[in-house]
Amino acid sequence: MVSITEGMRYRKKIVECAIQHNNNAFAARKYGTTRQYISYWRKRYVKGNIESLRKKSTRPHSHPNQHTEEELDLIRHMYRHHRHRGLAHVFRKCQDEGYTRC
Repeated sequence: MVSITEGMRYRKKIVECAIQHNNNAFAARKYGTTRQYISYWRKRYVKGNIESLRKKSTRPHSHPNQHTEEELDLIRHMYRHHRHRGLAHVFRKCQDEGYTRC
């Protein structure tokens, strides 16, 4: 069962008001928000589907500069053996072993 949040209900009321009056500015004044906010949700509200009003995550799926597993293993290994000398020393030892990031 899919839960409908309070925010989704609120957005549905705003969008339906804008559709009924065919005016984003009217709904914006009535609900104390911006026309752009209403326009954004109105574009997403397709065929009365309330699921389209659910907020989506903005978290990225990957990162282009993310460490590889080999690099992480090297860092962990060097940190385990050289942590008592400081992070600068660990970084230098990693570079000696082929770590190329700055």
